[in-house]
Amino acid sequence: MTDSQVALLSVAALDAAVAGFVIGVFWISVGLLRSFGKKVGYSLIPLGFSRPKGGTLAGIGVGISVGIFAVLLSMVVNPLSVLVLDRLGYSTESTLQRPFMQGLTDWVRESPGIAVPAIVLIVVVFGPAVEELVFRGVVFNGLYRLGATISSRSTAKEGSVLPTGRVLFVASALASSALFAVLHQEPVLMPILVILAMVLCTLFQRTGSLLPSFVAHATFNSFATSLIILSGLGVLDIPI
Repeated sequence: MTDSQVALLSVAALDAAVAGFVIGVFWISVGLLRSFGKKVGYSLIPLGFSRPKGGTLAGIGVGISVGIFAVLLSMVVNPLSVLVLDRLGYSTESTLQRPFMQGLTDWVRESPGIAVPAIVLIVVVFGPAVEELVFRGVVFNGLYRLGATISSRSTAKEGSVLPTGRVLFVASALASSALFAVLHQEPVLMPILVILAMVLCTLFQRTGSLLPSFVAHATFNSFATSLIILSGLGVLDIPI
């Protein structure tokens, strides 16, 4: 197996472990709360596993539209990011994503019947699903709920300065989005990833569901995946 194939399988294994850990911890926490007499259920609705406000089809449509917009925006933001980093004297060479994409392109060229479905399943479906669960369903959602709880408990304190709902949202979204961008380890992509993540937090907040943000994330990832597959199949002759 090539390094890229090993990396792809490692990503899938890590995503599966993270998803299992998050859901497991959630259910353990529910069990502990129930043991103390709290009336809470094991439903994953608090993590965003629910029908979007406005309906499923509307949520999917919004997600696709946001994903396409993010792809178009990246075509403007990424070159500007390269320009700024160059002017500041920082390296813009991709040491992680580009070699990984090139390896996947070679895999598609050699074994398209195995490579194409594997790449689509992991990069377009499984990866975005787990990342939305973690960064929007847990990190952003957890920070926002924690902040709201602390604020509500502090209302009785005279003279306390409490953040408004909008300030609380921005702070929670920005923190989770910065973490999302940093963990991708690509300086050039950090601006567009922060923007994308902030928009995904907004989608999650307004719809109460992870579905629209997952669809948007999957649509965004579909662009790079399409380039990898088309290049590997020889349909497009483009540098990866």
